[in-house]
Amino acid sequence: MALFLSMPGHAIEYTKGRVLDSYTGNPISGAFVTLGNDVSQTDENGMFIMSSKGDKVAVRAWGYLRTEQAITEPLEIRLIPFKPKALYLSFYGIGERSLREPALRLIEDTELNALVIDVKGDRGRIVYESSIPLAWDIGAQKMILVKDIGGLIKSLKERGIYTIARIVVFKDDLLATARPDLAVKTKNGGVWHDRENLEWVDPSKGRYGITISISL
Repeated sequence: MALFLSMPGHAIEYTKGRVLDSYTGNPISGAFVTLGNDVSQTDENGMFIMSSKGDKVAVRAWGYLRTEQAITEPLEIRLIPFKPKALYLSFYGIGERSLREPALRLIEDTELNALVIDVKGDRGRIVYESSIPLAWDIGAQKMILVKDIGGLIKSLKERGIYTIARIVVFKDDLLATARPDLAVKTKNGGVWHDRENLEWVDPSKGRYGITISISL
C-alpha cells in the first residue's frame, strides 16, 4: 500500500473530454465513447473520463451521427444531429442486385438517407456467411445472398447511406425446429406455432437466438 501511495500522479494515465451537440453546443448525456477496448458514457454535462490512452476516440449517441476524432487537449467532440428516413430491404432485397440498386437510387434521388437491411430474416436465415457453427448446423446458411457483407456495408457508407441492421431474434423457426428444447411450448408441453405456422425460441432459454443473430 505504501508503494502505491508513493507513485507519482502522472503514472496514472487517463483520457477525458466532453461531447456536445454540433448545432446548439449543448452537452450530450449518455453518449458512448470508445477508446480501444474501453467504453464510457458521458454524464449530464457531456463529460467523460477513461483510464486509458490512445490516438483517437469513437463516439455515438441516440439521434446523432457517429464520429471518430483524434485525441487532442482539450478534447471536445461535437456530434451532428441525425434523423433517419429509411428504406427497408428484405432478406432477398438486399441480396439481389436487381432489387438493391433501384432502392439505392431512390435513396440518392429523394430525402431518404438510411437503409434497413434484413441481416437475419423472419424465417431464421442469415444473409451473410456466419462464423458460428450452429448457424450452419440448423440450415440458416443454405442461402448466403450477400457474399461480402463487409464490402457491402463499406460501399453503402461511402455513398452516405446510414445503415440499420434488422435482426429478427426469437422468431426463429430453424433453430426452434432443430432444438425443440429451446422452443416456446404450449400449456400441454408441445411446441407452439404462430399464425404462419412458425416456431419461436423461448427467450428464457439462454443465449442461442441472440448469439446467432448479432454475430457479424
